[in-house]
Amino acid sequence: MPPIGRLRHCGMDLPPISFLPDPPAELRQAVADGINAFHARTVPRDARSFCFAAHDDAGLAGAIFGQLAWEWMFVAGLFVTDAWRGRGLGSALLSRAEIYAAVQGCGNAWLDTFQARSFYLRHGWEVFGSLPGYPAGQTRHFMRKGLLGGS
Repeated sequence: MPPIGRLRHCGMDLPPISFLPDPPAELRQAVADGINAFHARTVPRDARSFCFAAHDDAGLAGAIFGQLAWEWMFVAGLFVTDAWRGRGLGSALLSRAEIYAAVQGCGNAWLDTFQARSFYLRHGWEVFGSLPGYPAGQTRHFMRKGLLGGS
């Protein structure tokens, strides 16, 4: 789509705005760099990635990964292979991540899920927001948990 012509907002000329259906990696990186630079001036970034992984004879049996930032743990993903589901591996991975985050000074944790709500509820997590229909036919739940003294 060609750039939209000059726009005015509050009496000011704005630069042309283009639509990009598949933005290139360089543009996405420039946006992320700009956001991170702004945050560095307002809320310094102190993010550290983590991962706990379990392997069996077949390879990866399960893993949890995420980030610790601003005294919060974010769980980006928790996966357990079919062979290990229902056998406690997911619970063990989640527990190790929660303990690690608390030891590192995180008082709280958060995540989002659309398929594992009941799993996290069983482990003391609570829903603080939901998006029905995202993805279609599902509900994405945003969940949180206080870690050792967090609220």
